[in-house]
Amino acid sequence: MAATTGRHQGRHHADVIVVGGGMVGAATAVALAQEDLEVALIEREPSAPLGGDDPFDLRVSALAPASIALLDRLGAWPGIRAERAALYRRMRVFDTAGPGDLTFDAAEVGRPYLGYIVENRRVQLALWKQLREFGNVECFTGSQPQRLEAGERDVTLTLADGRELRADLVIGADGQRSWVREAAGIGAASRDYPVAAQILSVETAYPQQDITWQRFTPDGPQAFLPLAGHRGSLVWYDAPERIRARHALSPEALGEAAMAAFPDELGEITRVAGQAWFPIRRMHAHRYWADRVLLVGDAAHSIHPLAGQGANLGFADVEALADIVREMGDRGLGDARLARAYERRRRADNQLVQSLMDGFDWGYRRVDPLTVATRTAATQLVAGVPPLRRWMTRMAGGSRLGS
Repeated sequence: MAATTGRHQGRHHADVIVVGGGMVGAATAVALAQEDLEVALIEREPSAPLGGDDPFDLRVSALAPASIALLDRLGAWPGIRAERAALYRRMRVFDTAGPGDLTFDAAEVGRPYLGYIVENRRVQLALWKQLREFGNVECFTGSQPQRLEAGERDVTLTLADGRELRADLVIGADGQRSWVREAAGIGAASRDYPVAAQILSVETAYPQQDITWQRFTPDGPQAFLPLAGHRGSLVWYDAPERIRARHALSPEALGEAAMAAFPDELGEITRVAGQAWFPIRRMHAHRYWADRVLLVGDAAHSIHPLAGQGANLGFADVEALADIVREMGDRGLGDARLARAYERRRRADNQLVQSLMDGFDWGYRRVDPLTVATRTAATQLVAGVPPLRRWMTRMAGGSRLGS
């Protein structure tokens, strides 16, 4: 892989330009490089290499089997799995306002696991390592896109340092506040949730667990994600003003606050190794494409992170796009039929998951007797009907309707 980093004038040609080198963007670049396309990847600040003893990344993802299968096909999964990936076989969901309590077990549907909790940065680095194996990928770092011009035969992307790139297609994988989406004139519907998310990387008295759990409270969910060793990631949803106040606490005081608020299943926190917080926004682009432009991942859609499906939806976008490129052969990346096929294949699934997450968020924040009774009855129904519970277990493991 060639890396171009200096400030200079120059014109470069590729089949496709991918803007954004995070997990989804890097996966997109690898997947299209595997299809023998000339790929240009733009990422202003690539991640620095990590060692085995580096602090755990605060940003972690729960990868479902379908995402793991994609990463394996891209050649990245063996390296990710070897680098502190934590397998989980069970997922528990319970409620503070009622007796609802459900546990989904991979063994019940004949699977070895429901997923793995992985550090986002390690996924990204494993994919960048794969990019170096391709002679048809060029990485442009140290700058950012400044101008996008779509023509009849190609699209031109100019970087802030004057470098000019031409291609048949530009793919925006540059996150929720996508520059590509705005430059292409694609609107989006968005709204902020009333809660924010606080992430705590903690060391625990318990050894590595094979269960992830989420307790719903009127103030928002509290989640535990197992990490390798005596480690875990806590996700604490709450009103932004309360999170800001906790953010100012010392690590010791923050650990005590978490143990007081979280259920006994958490056990003792021996150390808070790191913390961060962020607001939560729902966003869905009005379209996934414009002239010679496509959107993938958070550039096209972002959801409430309570079920950890954001990364999985992004990887599903990558897989669908690569499949369509393969199916269409040499009919052209800039062909609107490719863009329409991609949106048809992905929009409904993304919309469904967004709506489900909104429903969970709305339903579990309500504490009126009727809603609590309805939640309890629904939980008892799922727990008492094995086929329904198995279907829900497959959904918890990342399956979708019709799969």
